[in-house]
Formats: sequence, structure tokens, C-alpha cells
Amino acid sequence: MTVVPSPHDAFADRPSAQLLMIVEGLTPDRVTAVVVGEITEAAVDSLRPGLLTALRSSARGLDLDLSQVTFCDIAGLHLLLDLREAAGTMGRTLSVTALSGPVHRLVRATDCAVRLGAGRPGGRRPVTEAIRRALAAGVWSPGSDGCLRVRLDGSAATVTWPSARFAANDGRRPGDRLLHDAVTAALHRAGLRSVRHRSPAMTAPRPALVRPWPCPPRPGA
Repeated sequence: MTVVPSPHDAFADRPSAQLLMIVEGLTPDRVTAVVVGEITEAAVDSLRPGLLTALRSSARGLDLDLSQVTFCDIAGLHLLLDLREAAGTMGRTLSVTALSGPVHRLVRATDCAVRLGAGRPGGRRPVTEAIRRALAAGVWSPGSDGCLRVRLDGSAATVTWPSARFAANDGRRPGDRLLHDAVTAALHRAGLRSVRHRSPAMTAPRPALVRPWPCPPRPGA
């Protein structure tokens, strides 16, 4: 099932590409990464680490959603080919499962469509599109802390926000609360029954607390 693109999208105005979200569970043993904006030479270095991390976290490979990429130059194409090569060395694969018109024209003109597993423009998944629309309406974008991560398990979804303030149940600012609720509603509309929010701090292992045990008194002391 594909989704008809909206006539205007807040992410289309972003001059530099960003890794918007990483979704696990859309396809068995694969991870989906959604990129928005313009992939240029200036954006490649900031995109590469997050995409490589997503690739390593998958069992079989990485699916790229580039349907909201408004421009991609040769440096961006080289990034995609580098990711494909990296996937091969890890025993995984890279596939561009959703792409915009500009990306489609570039990979076709350079005969890279087959190597990148790229088909025709479109191909967005309902779940990722629902989340993207909610984030765009809330004027949210990933910051230096990272991108949004979503794990799907049957009819349940776990959303990990890069900042603790978005995931907290209390103390959120009004705008944060609205964004939090918008993502929850979007996932419900996409068919997910249970939605849980958390932050990286809630998933990181905590150090064990060791209390010094009092030593028994020495005999005759």
C-alpha cells in the first residue's frame, strides 16, 4: 500500500537532509530509515553515522525511505553506494524502498537503480507516513541528540524520543505534549493498539548499587 503525498510538507522546506526516524519491525529482520530534506555534500557527513548505526542494528539489512528528499547530488549518490558496499561487508543488503522524483531521476540517469534496489517514485509505508505527518505538523526535527526510533511488535509500538522531555509523562511543555499526543494518535490510526513512549535514559543499563557491608568485629576487639 502506498500513500499519496500531501501537496505541501513542512520537511520539504528543510535545506539540509536529516535522519528523521528509524523504524524496526516493518519488515522482518530489517530496519527502515526515513531521511528528509536535501542530500548534498554538506549533509553527507552528518547523515552517514546514523545510517551506518541503523544498518548495523539490523539482522538482514536497511531499507531507505527517501520519499521526502527534495534534492540529491552526486555526493548523496556516493553515500548511498557506500552504504550498499558497507551492507555487503556485513552480510546485509541495502534497498531504497521509497524515493522522491529527484532521487528517482538521479539513480536512473546514473544506472544505479538496480544496484540500490530502487523502484518507481513513491512506496511510502502507512506507519512511517503517519508518524512523519504528525512530526511535520508539530514542527519537530531531530536535534544533536539523535532521531526518533520506533519499534513495532505486532499491534504494539514503542517510541523512543532522543530527548527525555518528550517522553516524560509529567512536566512536558504544551507544545511537547501536543506532539507526543499527535504521534500516539497517528500510530493508533495506522492500526497500532498499544503505544508506549520512552527516552534513551529509560533504556540505558543502570549501574548496580553496591552498599558497603559492615565487617564483623574482630574477636577480642
